[in-house]
Amino acid sequence: MRKIRLSLGIAELVMLLAACLFLVPFLNVLLASFKPSSEVFDALHFPSSWEFAHYGAILGEGRFAQSLFNTVVITSLSLGLVVLFTSMAGYAIGRSGRGLFQIVFFILISGMIIPLQSTIIPIFKLATAISLINTRTLMILLYTAGAIPFATIIYTGFVKGIPSEMEEAAAMEGCGKTRTFFTIIFPLLLPATGTVIVTNVFTIWNDFFGPLIYLYSPGKQTLMTLIYQFKQERTTDWGPIFALSVIATIPLILLFFFVQDKFLKGLTAGAVKG
Repeated sequence: MRKIRLSLGIAELVMLLAACLFLVPFLNVLLASFKPSSEVFDALHFPSSWEFAHYGAILGEGRFAQSLFNTVVITSLSLGLVVLFTSMAGYAIGRSGRGLFQIVFFILISGMIIPLQSTIIPIFKLATAISLINTRTLMILLYTAGAIPFATIIYTGFVKGIPSEMEEAAAMEGCGKTRTFFTIIFPLLLPATGTVIVTNVFTIWNDFFGPLIYLYSPGKQTLMTLIYQFKQERTTDWGPIFALSVIATIPLILLFFFVQDKFLKGLTAGAVKG
């Protein structure tokens, strides 16, 4: 018994050390955001004087509020559409799973094998032709389409683990398919929804490539492109750049703390029941 406890203690210590290693990059960026510009590249050293002015420069920057608004709108609406469409698709495929539904399922997940780079020119031409280029709507549609394959797999696997007797009981009470889904099935999909949100929010929030290609107006840029433009204009002033990086990370950290239990439940349930 003592050997087992000792082994578990050593394993926990190793995992704790590994977790600390993953925190090193964030700690380095956090310290750099408070350092004078001459010290920002001295990794993991505490600043000789704490420079809070870097955060003041970012919060006083006129484009910051607009970029934050654009990022929040694009991310939240994209995730909302992904959850709505893929939960319904996963419910239909998970309950039927044959014939036409099986074909639709394979068509949806086939999107995962298409290289992103190969779609740039067709999407740019199509968006220009239908006047969606340089709009938040285009980015929302692109992120929604990009997240559909993986999210559909998660929801389909999770729906298969929900007993069908619950729907039969609801049908006996007079519930239609739509009401059954939104009042009974969708609340049970909360762990899967947490997984879908966590796995996609980081991709959408931190995406630099898409906004750089499709959003060229200063008023439409996101936080990631603002960091890039800030660097171009003030290449020797790294403090505000690190400060902006820290500010852009905080919403994601808070979101992860709130949904991490749902994320883990959904991920393991989807893996076992799929």
